[in-house]
Amino acid sequence: MRIHLKVAVIAALLAFCTAAVAHAQGKHRFFDRMDTNTDGYLSTAEIQKQFPKFTPEMFKMADTNGDGKLSVEDWQTFAKAKRAEMKGA
Repeated sequence: MRIHLKVAVIAALLAFCTAAVAHAQGKHRFFDRMDTNTDGYLSTAEIQKQFPKFTPEMFKMADTNGDGKLSVEDWQTFAKAKRAEMKGA
């Protein structure tokens, strides 16, 4: 009986996690389109395919935790700051 309960709990957790990931990916369509290797992060090369003038220096500014990749949050924060900068110029 305990084994069946453990299996049921694990199955429920896997289903929940899969649904959460699918929901998160669909929510950020532009980010997901740039994320050509579908690892959930953007590299400089992936961004440069869409924005050829995107420099390694810009990547360093956007990479707030310095892990060498941009998360959705990193990208959104960077994009929002660039939009504000462009409006002010």
